[in-house]
Amino acid sequence: MMRAEEKIMIGEVDARTARFEKFPISGGVNLLASDKGSVESAMTLIPLMVLILSILQIAMGVLARDVIASKTESSVTKSSLYQPFGLNPFEQMKSSGIEKAAGLNLTGGGVLYIGEERRRLPSLTPLLPQGETISSLGVSVGEAP
Repeated sequence: MMRAEEKIMIGEVDARTARFEKFPISGGVNLLASDKGSVESAMTLIPLMVLILSILQIAMGVLARDVIASKTESSVTKSSLYQPFGLNPFEQMKSSGIEKAAGLNLTGGGVLYIGEERRRLPSLTPLLPQGETISSLGVSVGEAP
């Protein structure tokens, strides 16, 4: 059993008398070492963590889709611009990460270039364990030399 001096005390200051009044806490040190509420906090934290990770997954997917589409379009456009200088546009597209590329001769001269790039994003949430695959197309017209 604890002596009176060993009990944990809380207190408050009385505004009228400016005295500090002490009140003992029942249970003493065991109140601080108790693990009550750990199940409730886990039941709250797990869905909250899934929600946060899902929001991050969606935000990352939207941002990555825009970045990959911009990169694909840029790569196809660069490849078509350097065609008059004797460089092979299909080799340039392949070296910049374009997986599939095609060229279509136009009637008035020039070539229509199409390139496709696929990327797989990592998964952050258990709701989408396989991740997300993003496919983007880039189209450009190369002028006849």
